[in-house]
Amino acid sequence: MRTSMAVVGGGLAGSLLALRLAERFGGPSVDLYLGAATQGRDATVASGGMVRGFETDLDECRLAADSLAELRRDPALTHASGYQESPSHYFLRPEVDPDHQLALLDDVLGGSARLLPAGQVARTLGLAARPEGTFAVVEQHAGHIRPDALRSYAITRAVASGVRTHHEAVTSVEAGPTVTVDGMVRHHDVVVVAAGAWSSALLSGSMRTRRIQYGVYPLARPRLGCLVDDMSTLYGRPWGTGSTLLGVATSAWGAAPGDNRPDPAYEGPASEAARTVLGFDGPLPPPRWSAAGVDCFADHGGLRLRSVENVSGVFSFTGGAGSAAKSALASSRLAAVTVCEAVDG
Repeated sequence: MRTSMAVVGGGLAGSLLALRLAERFGGPSVDLYLGAATQGRDATVASGGMVRGFETDLDECRLAADSLAELRRDPALTHASGYQESPSHYFLRPEVDPDHQLALLDDVLGGSARLLPAGQVARTLGLAARPEGTFAVVEQHAGHIRPDALRSYAITRAVASGVRTHHEAVTSVEAGPTVTVDGMVRHHDVVVVAAGAWSSALLSGSMRTRRIQYGVYPLARPRLGCLVDDMSTLYGRPWGTGSTLLGVATSAWGAAPGDNRPDPAYEGPASEAARTVLGFDGPLPPPRWSAAGVDCFADHGGLRLRSVENVSGVFSFTGGAGSAAKSALASSRLAAVTVCEAVDG
């Protein structure tokens, strides 16, 4: 009898996982329930798409570096994702020791990353002065992608491999495992919930939702590349000609899934952090437009496949928190291996 697997959620994580499973098992074994992906309300649409190798968490760094390496060596992925390469500048907190991460990046990405005094990097980029004794990780091979375009590519390839897509929303996932769609119960051998912010409504556990938001400002900072300031949580990258994407982490916990309305109250803290880091004497101009979405956060780790306690045959694949674009390729590959082991075992 053929194994039947279901992936619930057609965001970047779910679509890549469906493709990976199709490559290992054959497409007709996989059902992909797209859900909110068909409505343009998920975190994939809102993601700023920055990709780099460095992360302060070593496991996250490994996933990000492996994903970037795959993206850069596969011309089809490079083209389909709209990958644009630019340097990444990651300003560290004083207590962070990045030695293990730098060794990993050297092995995976071949000398792309260097550790430099933060003040030197700030002067080169025209930013505000940095505290003495702090450092920045500078990567030459980094940049940004269009997560929604990569998602579409993954779905197209999955369908070409025989994956069955369903546009109806899944209303429940139960032991069995089963999914309920339009009041009909469907049985599968394995179910993976990759529904982002909607995952917490389908599964019990420790996942929480939080708003992500950024603005696109009328600032020309072409040298900025991809920027992360760990102390202020500011992140940014160039956006076309004459504009810059800028955002900070929000504290909007418990946001409603699918609520993609930008919150005007967010603009003040984001602009103040950007003004301070970029070295503006006065206020920043208002953003030309803002993007927002809601994603799912796990208590620890990022985008990972996790067993659902007391629900045999059901996994979650979420927790990426809006920044999973940089690790989704490697995370989905590892998740598919684990699902295959669960089926075979």
